[in-house]
Amino acid sequence: MSEQRSESNAVAHAHAATPRPGARASNVQSLFSNLSSPLPDWAILLGALVLISIASVASLALQLNAPDGPPLSARAYGVTGGWALARWVETLGYPTRMVESRPYKIPDSVELLFMLQPSSVYALGESDTKELMRWVHSGGTLVVAVQSNVDYPITRRGAPQTSRGDFTALAAFGITATTSGKFSASNTPQTVDIVGQLDSDAVLSSFSIRGSNELEAPNDATVLATLDGRVVAVSRYQGDGRVIAFASPYAFSNEGLDEDNNARLVLSLLGTVAGGSTIGFDEYQHGSRQATSITSWLVSAPAGQGTLLALLLLAAYILWTGRRLGRIFVPPELRIRRIPSEYVVAMANLARAAGQQNATLQRYNHSLKQRLGKPYRIDPILPDDVFVAELAQSDAGVDGKRLLALLTSLSRGTRSRTEFVRLARDAAEYA
Repeated sequence: MSEQRSESNAVAHAHAATPRPGARASNVQSLFSNLSSPLPDWAILLGALVLISIASVASLALQLNAPDGPPLSARAYGVTGGWALARWVETLGYPTRMVESRPYKIPDSVELLFMLQPSSVYALGESDTKELMRWVHSGGTLVVAVQSNVDYPITRRGAPQTSRGDFTALAAFGITATTSGKFSASNTPQTVDIVGQLDSDAVLSSFSIRGSNELEAPNDATVLATLDGRVVAVSRYQGDGRVIAFASPYAFSNEGLDEDNNARLVLSLLGTVAGGSTIGFDEYQHGSRQATSITSWLVSAPAGQGTLLALLLLAAYILWTGRRLGRIFVPPELRIRRIPSEYVVAMANLARAAGQQNATLQRYNHSLKQRLGKPYRIDPILPDDVFVAELAQSDAGVDGKRLLALLTSLSRGTRSRTEFVRLARDAAEYA
């Protein structure tokens, strides 16, 4: 056992004192391997934060430079926007709520809903129409103002655009809107003739319209206003609720609301519900469709659907390649750290089992010559006799005969474990 320990110490000293061939190449390889190793978690998180910040700034810049619209949106500030109406309703003491959930859902707390110039680009689907009819039949008051085309200027950057109206909501309640060719589509606001009233508490005032649309409604509907013989405003009860339709949304726009008669029209419509009732603005058909939860966003939103597909593909790839989901679990009994002497003994046993005794002695030979010749700049690669001769010339105290015998024995090697340990000890302790 003592011989084995001595042999282990000798091998460990040999590895520590003697530079391995190709050590410089190993260092270079280690450098490149470190460069190609996976990035740490903090670097990945920092990079993700930087990318998110850049994307947020870019999105804000695009929004600031985007055209003002869509028409009659409660968030649009342009002349054809509906921002003034939403803010004025709030000022009058009515809580407001944007209806923009995905999927389409009108809260029961909303008593009156303004659907102003719904866009054909975001037309209501079958399930959306059923939700709208459910809400009206449950007692809601729907105000729809839509015409075939609304030309609106861009108040920020870009060219003027045209918004095509969606008549799905009107058709759901038996009201049709057509463009009459016998009437001119003048851009000049025209005042309509009042022929009917909303109810005894809400008296309809005069208001202005644009365009040449006219409405057709069933016999049970009430005609509220006409212009040059065409119907431009009707009201129809549906279940416990009511639908009030206008052939033009001009009176509710930021520009039209500046006129007193149009402002009185809004007050008349608000008079059909109790004071303090929640007033809704349909932004769903203006393209603002917000997911109410992560699940609905993943299922209904285009970006969510793309994310869900990417996650499914990633999961399929992980399962297909057989990768582990998470870190490898190591039982507690296998997490015990080994002491350094165990590695030394293991390396010694490995060298002995591989028959590397002579190679180890040759490394001792080179290490000894390197240590002795370094102060005198003598090359350790020289043959043993030449090395000893030059060393004796530089250092008179060197026992050349003894040193040459030791170097020769180290170079020759041995098959005896006892002699191997003795030579390694003599080389290590040579002074």
